[in-house]
Amino acid sequence: MDHTDADNVKPTKECHEEFAREHGFSARKGTTRLDVEGNVKTQEFCCSKEGAVSKADIDEARALKEVGVGMLQVMNYLTQQAGGYHNVGFTYKNLYNALQRGKVNEIVNGDVNALIAYFDYKKLYDPEFFMAYSVDESGALYNLIWSDSTSRSDYTCFGDVIAFDTTYKDNLYSRPIMPIVGINHHHNTIVFATVIIADETSQFFEWVLQNFLEAMMNKSPISVVTDGDRAMQRAIKSIIPYAKHKLCYCHISRNAQANIEFNVEKHPWVIEKGNTRYLWAQAYLTSHFFANIRSTQRCESMNASLAIALKHKKTYLDVVRAIEDEISRMRMNELKADYLSSRRSTSRSQNWFRHIKL
Repeated sequence: MDHTDADNVKPTKECHEEFAREHGFSARKGTTRLDVEGNVKTQEFCCSKEGAVSKADIDEARALKEVGVGMLQVMNYLTQQAGGYHNVGFTYKNLYNALQRGKVNEIVNGDVNALIAYFDYKKLYDPEFFMAYSVDESGALYNLIWSDSTSRSDYTCFGDVIAFDTTYKDNLYSRPIMPIVGINHHHNTIVFATVIIADETSQFFEWVLQNFLEAMMNKSPISVVTDGDRAMQRAIKSIIPYAKHKLCYCHISRNAQANIEFNVEKHPWVIEKGNTRYLWAQAYLTSHFFANIRSTQRCESMNASLAIALKHKKTYLDVVRAIEDEISRMRMNELKADYLSSRRSTSRSQNWFRHIKL
């Protein structure tokens, strides 16, 4: 079909679907080819089952692969078994993709089992270790949150203000990783809990906050700093309604530069931010305690370290161990700061006694 007839794609599709129904099968759109200007040049229609690889074919192909038969030979064998290419119903690429999907599912299931076993092991040596997770209908991991005894103890001391965002995603599953952080007595970043979620919706954020409160003995933070995610805003309002919510000024600044050019007063982004100014304008936030946390950059700096550590690693267990390494580094910095602080305190005391003697 020539691109000048692109408007006819819809009626053509309806004709193919009607033809398919009359002959006892269903049709779907196949390959679409565009010209250099992005217009539809050709549109293929095919049987809805075309390209589908049956479980029997997948099992047979997998068995042949396990004994060292190459993909091309596997495809040729299945084609011969079906009586030729016109009967096999799928292409080499269809078969390859079907085998890859099965391989990924095996990796995911094994990865999740290894992760849960690792957390169970940690609980033997850290009885206050907290972990909660949820799965979907097929048993695949949906959401995960964990926090060790040190992080939970830190929250009792420093949990008045928390910050989090979901800008970083892991390598293999493209799941948002969300460290929930605060600051300690040295104004250094500390991690209260870490979360991996399936999606960035209000439902998932509510799950996160409910389980976070459970981990922290239902102590709600006084203030929360996040990015501008609306789903997150709704979840905070629902689960911790008495916490004062503040939007990260860095996100607002970056979005302002990206969105605003001309007609500022009529720009949708400006109007939306004007309607939610109580979440970011200093006049509305001055009387509230935020421990001098103005942005989620503390989360972002941790995310940057994770991105480097996980560059060539993929599994959930890799993610957890990389996060643990980063938390260990933070705790070592805290110990160093405690030591230096104590040395300065001792030095001041000695100088004071020396002054008294004189």
